[in-house]
Amino acid sequence: MADISRKNNDRRRLLDNLVSLAIVRGLDYLVPLITLPYLVRVLGIEGFGLVNYALSFALYFSAVMQYGFTITAVRKIAQNRDNPEEIAVIYSETITATMLLIVASALVYFPIVLFVSDFYQHFWLYVFSFIFIFAQALFPLWFFRGMERMRQSAIISITSKLLMLSGMFILIKDESDYYLVPALNAAAMAGCAIFSAFWISSQYKVSYKIPSLKKIKDVYREGWDIFISQLAPNLYNNSAFFLLGVFAGPTAVGFFSAASKVIDVFNSAGMIVSNAFFPYLARNRNVIPKFHKLMLLMGLLLMILCFIFSDFITTILFADKGTGIAYYIKLMSCGILAYFMTLSFHHNGLVLAGKDGYVRLISVWVSVLFFLIGLGIVPVFGIYGAMIMLVGARIMMAVWGLFLYKKYAADTF
Repeated sequence: MADISRKNNDRRRLLDNLVSLAIVRGLDYLVPLITLPYLVRVLGIEGFGLVNYALSFALYFSAVMQYGFTITAVRKIAQNRDNPEEIAVIYSETITATMLLIVASALVYFPIVLFVSDFYQHFWLYVFSFIFIFAQALFPLWFFRGMERMRQSAIISITSKLLMLSGMFILIKDESDYYLVPALNAAAMAGCAIFSAFWISSQYKVSYKIPSLKKIKDVYREGWDIFISQLAPNLYNNSAFFLLGVFAGPTAVGFFSAASKVIDVFNSAGMIVSNAFFPYLARNRNVIPKFHKLMLLMGLLLMILCFIFSDFITTILFADKGTGIAYYIKLMSCGILAYFMTLSFHHNGLVLAGKDGYVRLISVWVSVLFFLIGLGIVPVFGIYGAMIMLVGARIMMAVWGLFLYKKYAADTF
């Protein structure tokens, strides 16, 4: 009887987390989609590309700051959810480790911005982009996911995103306001991080205590494989935007970013489901094979829908500029299924089987390979080279992940 009650509670909590995470992550992709046509019209495709070029550079440091805590911290908190003292220790260690990485990142980031003339020319754009990514790193979404209490983070996120959205339409009026895009994003994310810290302290009675240096070293060591597996994709993911900006200019980045953001909306469905199920699957490993079937079916369906309706979507979003962007979306849509496969067999397969090293192996080799490919093809083929770099890497990661999952992890579930 107790087991039945526990399973029912788990399912109710899973559903609640799924809905809440859908709101949080949905807003992360929906808000840019709402602002996308407005920003392209007001800033121009070149100004829009400039904003995304700066963000692509800042995102190299985002992966360093977050250090894979979106997986490792979630896993530890989910496994110790009923132990308040251990939860407080995990929270303190994760926040401290993040802050140290932010300081280290700043010591590298700002000298580059100051000494590279193209960056220094738009100094405040790069400053606000950095503030946005470090505020994002300090937003403890991993805590709420691990505790399976996503409703609270959803409330915080909705409030800040709506305020930011209002600010976009009120304050950004012409091309010279481009720096306000990351500034408003930074303000919204900083609000989330600060309010979440107070919420966790008051509602969960979790108090921050400075951990020992040994504990911080242990945190870095334990998360190394996941950190590398999440850092390495920056070599092909962010570099597709960054290299395109270097060799083809901000206008090309603008078109590529617009198409990529539409693809990201479809991919976000997989991220939402994956993140919501992760703590549940960590405690109910027998459900994992069924989860993989669900993810593959979703990925296939969304890939087909994206391809079919790309013209309709871009006509609504971009009007007369939609035709060219729709063509790029069609070419990139095949990467949607690959993205769903990666979420299934990497994070919700190999990682849950304790095979983190294989995830790191795939990420490093594929990322390095396609970064080198990108260095050769982006200068020659421009936006098409960037698409090959991005989509090709995702497909290779998905196929290799499936192979290693079938070989080393499938029989453990």
